[in-house]
Amino acid sequence: MNRREFLTVMGITIINFGCGSDSVDSIDPKPPIEPVDKEVIMEVYGQSYMSLNIIDDRVMAGTYCFPGSTAQMHCEGYGIVDTIDVGESIFRITEDHGYIYLACEYQDIYRDIVRLNPMDYDFKFYKQLKRGEHAGAFDVKRLLGELIFIGGGEIYTDGIGTTKEWEENDYYVKFAFQSQNTAFVAGYSYRNSCAGWFDSWDAVKWSWKNIGPKYSRFMQAAVTEDQKFIYLVGTNNYRGDDHNRDSATLWQYEVSSGILIQLWNFLGFDYISCIKISDTGKVYFILTKGWRSQESGATLVYWDGRKPYPIAEFDEGEGRELVIKDGYAYCATRKDKVRGKVTKVYLKEEE
Repeated sequence: MNRREFLTVMGITIINFGCGSDSVDSIDPKPPIEPVDKEVIMEVYGQSYMSLNIIDDRVMAGTYCFPGSTAQMHCEGYGIVDTIDVGESIFRITEDHGYIYLACEYQDIYRDIVRLNPMDYDFKFYKQLKRGEHAGAFDVKRLLGELIFIGGGEIYTDGIGTTKEWEENDYYVKFAFQSQNTAFVAGYSYRNSCAGWFDSWDAVKWSWKNIGPKYSRFMQAAVTEDQKFIYLVGTNNYRGDDHNRDSATLWQYEVSSGILIQLWNFLGFDYISCIKISDTGKVYFILTKGWRSQESGATLVYWDGRKPYPIAEFDEGEGRELVIKDGYAYCATRKDKVRGKVTKVYLKEEE
């Protein structure tokens, strides 16, 4: 890496280690992928997987059904356990206080209690969220003790009501997380054409901050155990709602200093939409070839703190969600309108 760029955006210092999409050299790490122990544990045809979680020690996945409207909930060992008319996809699956919440495109939250028998699931409508530039309920998280719903046009705090709303072309936020005593709802600002987030110290009053450089977009985050660092993934070349080639990006944000470091840009991949930190503190994510890509080649990657190491490659082009549990990575991948798979990958890095 032969260049650095130092930028300041709205008080946030950005250190770019040779990874920008416009003017710096990108490095494409392609060491050979060693044979890996992996097993397809769920598969769907005609639809594809968009969401994934482990609930009561069972792997559960939700589908992307567009251009149809009826999505499916799958459970390992049981197949389809429920179907829901959501419009486009089951975007996120969250367990909270004995309930499972489904954040769905378009707009609605569905929920059911955690069932002993997965075949008993019967998800019912719970809440509709306001649309913005995009119509959808994108995340459900408990932050600072409050249950937060993330919509296309609002942040809704359960039991309180709408705590933040915006015009259609202002923000595109699709995930929430907490670090130390601050709640974050993150994504992209259309107004400023860059990544950023709403932050709050009470889950009621929210303030937007521009964090990333021009044309960056955050798509998911993982917080280190000591809560000193936030790893962020997404794209560094998001223009006009388009993901552009060779733009998949990994960043690190230091909470105490407010410094954002762009760690790596991945040639051949458009974006990264999922990242997780294991119980041993190791960082994993899945590279995506492109939105609705018909290519193969989505790739599970381990980040050792300095370099990325590809672990496994998939037949599908998109990596949509990732869960790390008991030394395995559970990876939801999709090929639009063709199929989706959930693959269980053994992680020797966790030995």
